[in-house]
Order: sequence, then C-alpha cells, then structure tokens
Amino acid sequence: MSQEQQQPSGVDLARQALVAAREAAKKNGATQTKKPKQRTGAVVHRDGREPLGLGAAIGMMMTERGMAAPAAGGSVLAQFDTILAAAAPELAGRAQAVKFDADTGRLDVAPDAPAVGTKLHWSAPKLIAAANDTVPTANVRAIHVLAPAPMKTGPATAAAVPAPRPTA
Repeated sequence: MSQEQQQPSGVDLARQALVAAREAAKKNGATQTKKPKQRTGAVVHRDGREPLGLGAAIGMMMTERGMAAPAAGGSVLAQFDTILAAAAPELAGRAQAVKFDADTGRLDVAPDAPAVGTKLHWSAPKLIAAANDTVPTANVRAIHVLAPAPMKTGPATAAAVPAPRPTA
C-alpha cells in the first residue's frame, strides 16, 4: 500500500503534470499573458444631477412647462423656395406652399398660373424627394396643387372721354 500512496494516479497525476508544465513554461519565458476583459458598458443610474447637453436640457424644460416644439410643417413651408429651386428651378418664385398637414404628409401648393400648376403636377415626385431631403423630419407623401388664384384687378374704370374741342 505504501507504493500506491506515493504514486499519484488519475486526477492527481494530471494536476501534478499541469503544475510541472506551468513551471517549465515560466522558466522558458513562454507564459501566456491574459488579455484584459473588454467592458461591455456600464449601467448608469441617473438621479437627476448628472450634467446634460444643452439640447437635452432645453427639451426637458419644454416638456416640464408644457411647451411644444415647432411643427415640421412650419419648416417645410419656410424652406419651400429652396425645395422648389432644387426640384424644378424653372418654377422658382412661381408657386407658394400654402399648407402642410404632417399627419397625412400632404403639401398644398398654389401656383400663379395654370401652366405652372401643370408643371407642378409633373414635378410632384421630384418635389416630394427634395422636400424630404431638405427637411428630413417632415414626411411629405403627396403634393396637392391648388387652382391658381384669380388675377387681382382694381376697380373697373370707364374709358377716359376726350374733352370737347373748341370749335371755330
């Protein structure tokens, strides 16, 4: 029995072999360094006292006070001249955006002449693409071309009657 106790077997033999191999590797300089573990990201528990960016702070203030951010339609209407110049430069200054419904994505445009209205109908896909590129927050899905406004004229006046000529 004394021989069986002195010679390890099974798991003990494997453990001793592993220890001997590690010691030999340390002597030869072939040790393997452990790679640092990559952090997966810290969980931040905010208690309301951390610094915020200016935009986030203003957004929180507007929410707390019940203010609403400007609607996307306002910027589509404000940028319409740029949108029209990008999509159909020949129509620049010949039409005006009258209304934008953000829920349906419909932009109402009023031309100054019937021919301009026809060109707006033809250019509608380009106008939609240009509007969505210029104002990414607005989702323009349709262009509705209104009838051109009637020409404004002043009050009707009678033709000037020539003054009577003196005779003789």
